[in-house]
Amino acid sequence: MRKSDENMDRKRNTSKGNTLFQALKEKASKDAIDHSGEKAGDEPLALDDTQRTKILSPGRLVVKRFFRNKLALVGLCLLIFMFVFAFLGPIFYPYYQTQIFYKFDSLLIDYASATEKSDYTLYPLPGAPDITFNVLNRFNSYITDMKAAGADEYAVTAQDGIEYTIRKHGEGVYEFFTHDMNPVGTYFIDAEIASTDGTLSSFTYSSEDFGEDFKAYVGEMIASGIIGEAFEYDGSEYEITRVRMRYTVTLLGTAMKYSDRAPGGDFRSAVENNLDAGEFEYEGKAYEIKGAGKGIYNIIEQGEDIGILIASSFVFNSYDTSVTLSEEFRTNAVAAIYESGTFTADGNSYEIYEQNGDLFIADSLGNDVAALGSYAIRRYSGQDTLPVGFKDTAQDAIEMMLATNGQIDTFIYPVQMINADGEFVFDELGDPVFEDTEFKIATRVTGEYVLRCEQITYLMDMYAPPSEQNWFGTDGDGMDILARMMYGGRISLMVGFIVVFLEIIIGVIIGGVSGFFGKWVDTLLMRVVDIFYCIPGYPILIIMGAMFDKLKMDPYQRLMWMMVALGILGWAPIARLVRGQILSLREQEFMHAQEATGTKVRKRIFRHLIPNVTPQLIVTATMGVGSVIIYESTLSFLGLGVRHPLATWGTMINSVTGSSEAIIRFTYIWVPVGFLICLTVIAFNFVGDGLRDAFDPKMKR
Repeated sequence: MRKSDENMDRKRNTSKGNTLFQALKEKASKDAIDHSGEKAGDEPLALDDTQRTKILSPGRLVVKRFFRNKLALVGLCLLIFMFVFAFLGPIFYPYYQTQIFYKFDSLLIDYASATEKSDYTLYPLPGAPDITFNVLNRFNSYITDMKAAGADEYAVTAQDGIEYTIRKHGEGVYEFFTHDMNPVGTYFIDAEIASTDGTLSSFTYSSEDFGEDFKAYVGEMIASGIIGEAFEYDGSEYEITRVRMRYTVTLLGTAMKYSDRAPGGDFRSAVENNLDAGEFEYEGKAYEIKGAGKGIYNIIEQGEDIGILIASSFVFNSYDTSVTLSEEFRTNAVAAIYESGTFTADGNSYEIYEQNGDLFIADSLGNDVAALGSYAIRRYSGQDTLPVGFKDTAQDAIEMMLATNGQIDTFIYPVQMINADGEFVFDELGDPVFEDTEFKIATRVTGEYVLRCEQITYLMDMYAPPSEQNWFGTDGDGMDILARMMYGGRISLMVGFIVVFLEIIIGVIIGGVSGFFGKWVDTLLMRVVDIFYCIPGYPILIIMGAMFDKLKMDPYQRLMWMMVALGILGWAPIARLVRGQILSLREQEFMHAQEATGTKVRKRIFRHLIPNVTPQLIVTATMGVGSVIIYESTLSFLGLGVRHPLATWGTMINSVTGSSEAIIRFTYIWVPVGFLICLTVIAFNFVGDGLRDAFDPKMKR
């Protein structure tokens, strides 16, 4: 019974096998007909024939699954476009990222500046003696004090005792002089004239030297012990007093000692009568009495005035701007304004005349050489090339504005025309063509007056709209937006890949070691990972950005340090991923086999374990690049990342976010850049999703 059953089963299986073989044979014949178009004939297919089955490698299976994902293909195409745009585009595009574009356009410019000259220019007089620096440095302060006191003369005494006098010639002109001082003699009243230590080794006179005979006589008195008693010498009485080891010689009563010769007559009486007054006249000469202390008075004869310098607040405006007026011309002109009105300088004669309240200087032929003004009017660049007529007109307008308490005023003056190409216009005869131009006078807090007018100027083509030359327009620095978008894409993509590469290197090493060894190594390294999870990234980067600004670091160095910082701050998630994968892989049979064969730990980790984690790393890295690009763009937008002039997508958006009005006006700048950021991040996410589904079909939704 059992044998018959076994035979029945054997026959049944044989018939099934024949049926299966026959079905396979028919299918192979049909496939052969489909592929070749001809019948294969009666030749049978073997079970090991390669036509039976088509075997795909794991890599090809991943690629096949990836290309079946339409969103992944869209993301891949977008990434290819971005890389071509960022890395190949600049090769063919004619403009560089820092190339500035200029244009000629009408602009309200700062044409000139006017400043009222309140300080005084000092012109040294020929052959003048030297003057103390401290006195010279305070000259403007002395004149201010004179004006406040309403005085025409002002006396100044220097630290060395020399007296100076400032005398006003007229409005805006002052002379600084001293006197020829001749010492006449010294007047004494109970004066301490000398002191000594008793041995006459340090015999010191207070003022006048009474000679060696007097010194020897005093020594004899001290040796004789005549202390505190009066003694007579050369018709005058003296007294020696002692304080400790110091002897003082005092002249009792009054005495007069002349330096050269006595003026004679009642000169001594005149001195005695004017001790309190400090000055007097005697026989037509002026004398000054200066107290030297301890009853000693020096009598000085005041000689002739000695001019030292002349000061003026006038501004010399030359009619010929190519000629510089000499120092001699200016000095002699200032000295002659309120005197004769004529002067000579550099071998030529000149005359100063007044017209409509203004002063002018003409040469001997009657040709105007210069005009004197109270305002320093220069081109805004600082050059003194403006015509005298413009300066006079501007000064009159400023004075009129001040008289009416106005803040802004205007005046008209002809200026040479400039065409749309920035070139001066000339007529048929080659003479310049002028046009009446309106100038506006604006006052600044510093007291400077700015003269502005509309003029064709060569300026940066800032915020230009899209055109044939600049397809996406220009930014606030006159740079081509499309060029900066290309170069900015380079920076953003490069930052994304380099940062993710650094994160993978650090994360794979830390996670691989932690997952393989486990125990206390795993605990220690995971606590390090936890610490890096807790580090606040933005505050660290803000501090770094402030430090880079302080060091004025080069933009490329700043970029490298920022990538290093981002890589160090972002490796912790990858370390956790690698560690978790290796914990599950290290217990599998192939790892036990490697351990049994004596494979080194380094090879087991990096040759067998890490390659098995590679698919997950590729997916994580692909999706992480987009996150890093957003991170970098955010930092650059906040001014913490790459600095101008290096272009990144974040800095380009930041350049037009100064105000809500700028955001609305310059949408053609930030909208394309923001669109590129969105496309790039979405593309990386699409590719990352496609790779994830391709590596692990079970994850496919």
